[in-house]
Amino acid sequence: MHRPIICALLLLPALSGCGKTDERLKALEDRIGKLEQTAASRQTVTLKPGAAGYGLLESDMGRIAVTIANIEPYAGGSRVTLDFGNPSAARLSGMKARIEWGGNDAKGLPMAPTQAQSMAFTAPEPLPPGSWKQYVIDLPGVPPTQLGWLRVSAFESGTVDLLSQ
Repeated sequence: MHRPIICALLLLPALSGCGKTDERLKALEDRIGKLEQTAASRQTVTLKPGAAGYGLLESDMGRIAVTIANIEPYAGGSRVTLDFGNPSAARLSGMKARIEWGGNDAKGLPMAPTQAQSMAFTAPEPLPPGSWKQYVIDLPGVPPTQLGWLRVSAFESGTVDLLSQ
């Protein structure tokens, strides 16, 4: 009868350590989750018309800068000129991205995602190395006065062309 009690007493420190292990595991999972969220947030840029500066997209080729250069009315929607900046020494051909856009509510906050529109974008011309390049995108259904935000995500750098000397 004493044997089970002795075994339980001997196992007690090991069992109590399991709680600490669970706590450590939970802490590691939380840290990994935050790192994944940070990485995902760097793969998306949300731009607001009239805002200064640019956003940075993380890609397999490094960072790509994006900003809104111009917005004008076009066929019941908006014609938006986006500036893409390539700080690398490689030319990027066939860049692709997902473009989403929508309006703001009366408080200036983005409207529900169900009211957002989206399209696939493929750059018609290569993005030169070490420079900015403008690409025009037509956004149907939302005139410039109602365009509250534009999001660039799912960026793919396409083909990488290194220049020879």
